[in-house]
Amino acid sequence: MQSLNEVYSRIQEKKKERRDLTKSIKDALAGNARYQQITEELRKLKEEKKSIENQTMAGGEAEKMDLLKLDIDSNREMLADIAVNLLVANEKVEIVDEHNNRLVPSFSVSFKKDEEGSTVVPEARKPAFAEAV
Repeated sequence: MQSLNEVYSRIQEKKKERRDLTKSIKDALAGNARYQQITEELRKLKEEKKSIENQTMAGGEAEKMDLLKLDIDSNREMLADIAVNLLVANEKVEIVDEHNNRLVPSFSVSFKKDEEGSTVVPEARKPAFAEAV
């Protein structure tokens, strides 16, 4: 089995390659007059579209939409917290919606820099939720 560091290094190499390709494509597009013209037209149309949207939502609807978005985000966070707690407690984690569709959680793992800033981690740490058990 490959180590985490090997796979991580491979991902970083591919990301660098992708960044380099993206930069070369952007450089090529910057020299294309027709592309620049279309980009400028698109920018103007987007501004006009945004202006029309703002005029339409000038009433209390915009505020209501913002409140609904915050409420939905808050409930999603609560849903995720409940699902993780059920998983840690080794209980069944699923939802059945109004159409009898069975929904199961999908978890993903991501990595971020260590808060302590150390470059070498002497031993693997337990995840925060593992300490609660």
